[in-house]
Amino acid sequence: MNRKAAAALIGLCALTAGGWTATGLFQPEDADRMPEVAAEDFQAIDAVLTELYASISGPVGQERDRERMAAVFAEGARLCAMQPASKEFEAFKTLTMTPDEYADRSIPLLEKSGFTESEIGRTLEIYGTIAHAFSAYEGHYTNADGQNQHVKGINSIQLVKADGEWKVYTILWDQQWPGGRNPVPERYIENRQDANAHQLIHFVDPESLLNEQQVTASISAKDFTQLAGKQLVDDPAVDERLVRAGICPSCKKFFPLIGHGEIPALCPVCNADLRDFNSHGHG
Repeated sequence: MNRKAAAALIGLCALTAGGWTATGLFQPEDADRMPEVAAEDFQAIDAVLTELYASISGPVGQERDRERMAAVFAEGARLCAMQPASKEFEAFKTLTMTPDEYADRSIPLLEKSGFTESEIGRTLEIYGTIAHAFSAYEGHYTNADGQNQHVKGINSIQLVKADGEWKVYTILWDQQWPGGRNPVPERYIENRQDANAHQLIHFVDPESLLNEQQVTASISAKDFTQLAGKQLVDDPAVDERLVRAGICPSCKKFFPLIGHGEIPALCPVCNADLRDFNSHGHG
């Protein structure tokens, strides 16, 4: 086992054992193909996009926070919606707004309908101080007749890094049309289970903890799962440490720990019995 893989195994196992601390446990899979982009930039862009969706979403009657909505936008930002120019959806026009104009126009509708929007896929590109996210979304709301409605579409989002902060500069969006026309292609909708295999696990290399400059090491979730499987076969003593890090010794899948790192009785993925590990056994 190489030093990087060994550090990954030790580092992740110690996360829930009161030892070393993870830094940005999961990064977008884009980190693999854009290695020149700093982890902090991935984290900041993800945080801005997450906040963008959260700030407009809420149940019926919940007030939207205008300041919260405005905080994600850069100076001079614009929002642009593609709108049908005919009932037949054969021609379209653009509606361009500032963030304040969007809030004036949309907040009453968002609050009345309980519009909630979530991101279901993201294609991201980053170069220097600019970034583009082709962000697939899914929205739910209640119409005037009290019926639950569902919509999907694409937000084409440009971001800029100004004064050290990532902000949204433009949003241009389109959505599915009546009759099932203009569906969002599957290639833009993230398969989250498959995507997890390409994510990177970032953590502090435990061998550098006593140094003045700590070293952050990385390993892909896919490689780590394979490594964990090998370790379970080669060294049963590692079994308990993996389980305490949230990895099932049977199916090799990650599972959520409960409370203060307490291990569940059964693996939620394969139903393997994990009760012995709560009493410091080796199963």
